[in-house]
Amino acid sequence: MNPTQYQLSLSFEQVLSLVKQLREADKLKLSEALSKDLLNSKLTHLLQAFKTDELSSFRDKSEF
Repeated sequence: MNPTQYQLSLSFEQVLSLVKQLREADKLKLSEALSKDLLNSKLTHLLQAFKTDELSSFRDKSEF
């Protein structure tokens, strides 16, 4: 089965209503995916906050 992508404009309430209709196993999978996405976003933001020219040039020289 080929996944089809749709561009939908849904409110939070509409998404929540759809999620509530999922089986418990699918809710858990969705929760894990959202947690990973959030963690990845936070780590990326944190790394950008601490990124300096010195660290960037050190990494670019492959001396790490």
